[in-house]
Amino acid sequence: MKSTANSNEIVLCRSFYDDIAANLAAGALRDHDIPCTIDNQVFSSVYPLGMSALGALRLMVFKKDLERAREILSSLHFDCY
Repeated sequence: MKSTANSNEIVLCRSFYDDIAANLAAGALRDHDIPCTIDNQVFSSVYPLGMSALGALRLMVFKKDLERAREILSSLHFDCY
């Protein structure tokens, strides 16, 4: 029997340079019924650091949804790093 303990872990799906791309990606995932959140959104808007790792917007999903979320975002060709 497969354990579901790790499936509820929240993991990084992708990182984005700007909030517009991050929010469009989050909307696309939500349209496919994949719950997600954008981590570091407030910090990034208050202290814009360009392409610094500290200023990256991180799109987070449940581990169980990670593979599907990456497939969806790959098909949409969002700018990310």
